[in-house]
Amino acid sequence: MKKTILTISILFIGFMAYCQDLKTQEIMEFDVALNAPVTVGPRTLYSWNEGHVNGIIKGKMLPIGAEFGKEIDKNTYQIDVRAVIETDDKETIYMTYLGYVYADTETYNLINTGHGAEVDPSKYYFRSNPIFETKSKKYAWLNHTVSVGVGTCTKTGVSYKVYAIK
Repeated sequence: MKKTILTISILFIGFMAYCQDLKTQEIMEFDVALNAPVTVGPRTLYSWNEGHVNGIIKGKMLPIGAEFGKEIDKNTYQIDVRAVIETDDKETIYMTYLGYVYADTETYNLINTGHGAEVDPSKYYFRSNPIFETKSKKYAWLNHTVSVGVGTCTKTGVSYKVYAIK
């Protein structure tokens, strides 16, 4: 029994020595002004006319795609977005992401009734996991990059900072 525990402990310590640190790099910030919502069954659809993208990736969000999210419970909204970015150098990047907006009931109700910009972002959880697809050689690194988006409610819609996980 002692040998088994010792062996497991040695294996665990050896495994820990080979783990990598998690590092991030901000790759873009983007914002979109959302149009009025359309309810379809359990989903709330928000389209946009255009958005702005800045950072390592610079360009605009095209009016192709939308938010197809749904309310999970009285405090949680599941994000479900499809979008296309056109970069300043005329490349296109397809981006899709899932995520969650979660807050206490009072804060969630403010966000849900269009008053999210009035709420301190530290009062709610707004995270997503963007996945990218592109045929661009310049941006091909996105095709195998894990990323995390941190969202904020704005007066006209939403803004995100997107970080690549290195």
